[in-house]
Amino acid sequence: MIKIGLLGFGNVGQGVLDILKKNARHITERVGDEIQIEKILVRDINKYSGLIQDTAQLTTHPEDIISNAEIDIVVEMMGGEFPAYDYICDALKNRKHVVTANKEVISRHKETLFKLAKEHSVDIYFEAAVGGGIPIIRSLKVGLAANKIKKIYGILNGTTNYILTKIEEEKATFEEVLQKAQSLGFAEADPTMDVEGIDVAHKLVILTAVAFKSKVQLEDLYVEGITNVSLTDIMYAKELGFTIKLLAIGELLSNDSLSLKVHPTLIPSGHFLSSVKNEFNAAYIVGNAVGEVLLAGKGAGGSPTGSAVVSDIIDIAFDLTGALNRRNLEAHLVERPRQSLNESESGFYLRLLLDDKPHMMETVTKIMSDADINIKKLLQKESINDKAEVVILTNTIKENHIQNVSQNLQQTKGVSLESMIRVDHLNAF
Repeated sequence: MIKIGLLGFGNVGQGVLDILKKNARHITERVGDEIQIEKILVRDINKYSGLIQDTAQLTTHPEDIISNAEIDIVVEMMGGEFPAYDYICDALKNRKHVVTANKEVISRHKETLFKLAKEHSVDIYFEAAVGGGIPIIRSLKVGLAANKIKKIYGILNGTTNYILTKIEEEKATFEEVLQKAQSLGFAEADPTMDVEGIDVAHKLVILTAVAFKSKVQLEDLYVEGITNVSLTDIMYAKELGFTIKLLAIGELLSNDSLSLKVHPTLIPSGHFLSSVKNEFNAAYIVGNAVGEVLLAGKGAGGSPTGSAVVSDIIDIAFDLTGALNRRNLEAHLVERPRQSLNESESGFYLRLLLDDKPHMMETVTKIMSDADINIKKLLQKESINDKAEVVILTNTIKENHIQNVSQNLQQTKGVSLESMIRVDHLNAF
């Protein structure tokens, strides 16, 4: 059994507990050993006793975790620079592997922490410090390890991305959207770290160390927030074919120097990053071998950030168990029932040519209605050569329903089904 101790039990800590419980069987099969939470550091045991079946797991004394010989991995999720930094240092000195979501500590003290980990033959993982649930760090360290990274463009703060999105969509002022974001819990009562770009700057410092193997501090970056971005700017940018985003930009230049900056940026509306909205985060990475890579997902929240924390715990667990091939090989492949195409569901795009005669459109809509298919959108163009072109978007339906309708349309005089394409109503960024 692999035992862990949690320093802090806020949203992320509770997310970690929930994931370890909910996915316990899956994680145990993956790792080859059970992962169990031994102790949780809290300020007030009574406040959290309702969330834990065994209140003996709760403690107000950090040494119950840091000095506990049974604990293999210390997971720090307290936030803030101190006392988190001191606890992490002590854990590493006590030969505990460490997982942290603390961007401020990693950004400011990375060299010290990396050195301590090496000296005491343990490791420190920090995937959750940048991009929440998006595996940016692991992608750079492992998936893109064969590359010399040339560029990183990141949307790395959900609060500012939410604010910029809502200013555009709701035609509101910065102040109005900020108040709404605070009421919904997307922004802190004091949003300075977010809106002034400081949070993003911490994350860019970390990415610079991982991607470019370079030593920089916060003061080495140009940092500008979004407080001066107005609705007028956003609407003019949109008219010109651009979207405004707060970007972290890291670039390795041809002379081997670095360009590092955080600021609002006009992005072409056709670029992937322009479509990343609300609290979502994304990273656009360019490697000299792989070319362009895009990563996106939720950049904050208990469950997404907890997912990144648990993935780091699992990675360390592979080393602790010694069953190293489990990191790469799937030991248990199972048979699962497979859905037939006829039972699968999607929306459909239909393009029809109709004879330019009375009641032809009524004939088509009756065929759709008789099959209990709703028309979500309909476009009808001017007739050319006695043919009217019609485009229909349907609701989500089963495949066998549309196949029956397709046959009926093709058998109807004066109707030609020119094209049929499935529509997946994905939740857009």
